[in-house]
Amino acid sequence: MDWRSSLGRSIVRYLAGFFAAQVAILVAVFAAYRVPWIRLAVPGATSAAFHAGLAAFLLWRRADFRIESTDTQLERVNAPNVVTLARLSSIPTILFLVLIAGDYPILPVALPFISLVFATDFVDGILARRGGGITFIGRYLDSTSDYLMIIAVSVLYRLEGLIPAWLFWLVMARLVLFAAGMALGALRQGAVKPVATFLGKASVFALMVLYAMEAAESFGVPWIGDPRVVRVMEYLVAGVVVVSMFDKAVFLRRLFGRSV
Repeated sequence: MDWRSSLGRSIVRYLAGFFAAQVAILVAVFAAYRVPWIRLAVPGATSAAFHAGLAAFLLWRRADFRIESTDTQLERVNAPNVVTLARLSSIPTILFLVLIAGDYPILPVALPFISLVFATDFVDGILARRGGGITFIGRYLDSTSDYLMIIAVSVLYRLEGLIPAWLFWLVMARLVLFAAGMALGALRQGAVKPVATFLGKASVFALMVLYAMEAAESFGVPWIGDPRVVRVMEYLVAGVVVVSMFDKAVFLRRLFGRSV
């Protein structure tokens, strides 16, 4: 894990900066809601361990920082991957917000922060496609960050009563079945290259839009936050998620069937 190369230094520098930013956010939340400072130790240590582990993983997999179209090795982390890493960096902070949501009225802070983090999912994709910067590492970092974000926000929204129980468990079933399928594939093939299906990406996008609308409803935003519109959207998104589950099952069967 050579961190002294230009790429290694770039990885360490960005993750150190993102960790500092997350600590600043935690400190601001603690100060604003008068959370006892002793409770900062756990989220701070968790975030530090998460960023250190992520840095170690990226240094180990630094050969995957290659442009797919040309197989060119990057000398430093490119812009799309910086945005993806920023989204990943925010996950421990979001999980902390989930944990204290029941004790402190953090919704006015948590929802805008989560919406901003969600928005980065569109930014990195646009940057990668327009700049020809799609990388091997970017593919599985993007997929990982999407699913971790969906899990964290789904838990927070359920705790706050922003989504119904049936929708929460449907989303969890979609994610658990996907993870189980990937684990089975890894055991049988040794590794599974992350390949996103159209309906898989569509379900993630639909959930992000729905969660933005749920937030708008909680703030009383006209039209997109109208309870009737949001309820209709919940059923439409549920339909997309169900269809994507069948689509993923067929895709995994074809993928793993080739190794038998």
